Amino acid sequence: MISNMKALLLTGAIAFIVITAKATQQAETESAHGLRMSLAHDEAASGPDKATHFTVTFSNLKREDVTLSTGLLVDCGRPVSRTSFINLNLTDSKGKRHRHLPYLGDGPPYQGGTACGNGVTLFVAVLHPGESLSFPLDIGKYLDLADSKQYDVARFPAGVYSLQVELRPIPSDGKVKYWAGTLSSNALKVHFESEFAAPLDDYPE
Repeated sequence: MISNMKALLLTGAIAFIVITAKATQQAETESAHGLRMSLAHDEAASGPDKATHFTVTFSNLKREDVTLSTGLLVDCGRPVSRTSFINLNLTDSKGKRHRHLPYLGDGPPYQGGTACGNGVTLFVAVLHPGESLSFPLDIGKYLDLADSKQYDVARFPAGVYSLQVELRPIPSDGKVKYWAGTLSSNALKVHFESEFAAPLDDYPE
């Protein structure tokens, strides 16, 4: 009986150590990451496009300031957005993933950046410890929801998709130490009532 009791206590101790180690490792990962991104439906949105409007929030988990850039204030040849560095990841009802769909700014015909003398201007935010910053995110700026069928693009059937947003690192200019890493949000369900399109189905890493 004593041997059995010792075995149970030892097993419980090992399980506690494993759970504690996992929790510590997760905490260290979050602390090293320093930034959290969350996605929510935009409750203030109204009208027929309400389902395509979201809010993305960045939260600083570190004990020091975090400098990040999430988009552009000036861009040559296309509409600007403070969330233009954010990509979309969609997963359809069959589990097929459509990854890294970029901000396009407008519908087809898509206009790429054009040369201009002043170049581009980054939107830069500094988050102090514990601070959060939220932006509106319109996925209609990433997808052709009208699906005019005039162009040879990837087409997606209507239905319910899982939506996740992703922030990927930008090249450092050597002057500012930006937050570096790849950050993914929670996933939300979004319903597309009709077929839609995008220039590509899946973008490379």
